This record gives sequence, structure tokens and C-alpha cells, in this order.
Amino acid sequence: MSSNFEFKAALCEAERELKKFNILHRAKFSKLAEKENIFPGQLPILVFISQNNGCTQKNIADVLNFRAASITDSLKRMEKAGLIIRKQDNKDLRVIRVFITESGIKHMQIGIKISYRMEECYFKGFSEEEKAMCLSFVKRMCRNLEQNEGGAEC
Repeated sequence: MSSNFEFKAALCEAERELKKFNILHRAKFSKLAEKENIFPGQLPILVFISQNNGCTQKNIADVLNFRAASITDSLKRMEKAGLIIRKQDNKDLRVIRVFITESGIKHMQIGIKISYRMEECYFKGFSEEEKAMCLSFVKRMCRNLEQNEGGAEC
């Protein structure tokens, strides 16, 4: 009985540490990004658009798992800042295509450099093998949660 309790306590500890990591990561990334006038939520959007130039807002929302309204708001801000351009599709006027600008590419590159700095920070003192193991564990944890997406039980 006690070993089951210890196991559950360890899981709670893992969850607490993952949450703590997420909070610390977001705070540090936000602080570094703010200096460069970059909003953290923009980086994955810019990367996706750069790899899928001319994609639709729906593509972005679906792949990045964002609500459509959130993407619309973000894209409006990004367009106003000159990071992207939205154009109506020539063949289907209901479709809006999204394109990255030169300024958007520069912002994305700065954001990626910040991400690399963050990775260096949190993997400080890790061997290459430890980094690979850590990444493997996190990916496996994500897969476990994705496989059980609709249910409350794992």
C-alpha cells in the first residue's frame, strides 16, 4: 500500500516540477523576448508561416492547436506590426492566405536565437546523452497524454 502511495506522490512531484519548469521558462523567455519587442506566442506562428507561406488561418489554428479566435487576434496584431500580410485567395474569396514579411523573418530569427539561449540555459551541465534522454522522456509523456486526449483515465 505504501509503495503505491509513494508512486503517486512521485507523480505529483513530477507534475509540480513540470509546471514549475513551464512557469520559469515562460517568464524568462518573455523577459528576453520583450527586450526585442517580440511576443512569445508569435514565434510558433511565425515559424509555421515561414515554413508554409500562403497558409490559411485555419491551417495555423489546426496545426498549432490554437483557438481560431486567438489566431485571428494574433494575426491582426502581427499584421499591424508588419510581421505578416494577409491576402484574399484569388480562387476562393472566402479564404484568407497568410504570408510572412521580411520584418517577420527577422523577428522569427531573433525569437529562435532566444529559444536556443533558453535551451542552453536549462540544459546547462547536461551531457549530450542526458539531453537526449530528457527529450525522449518528455516526448513519451506527451504521446501518453495525446493518446488519451478525450478521456479522463490514462
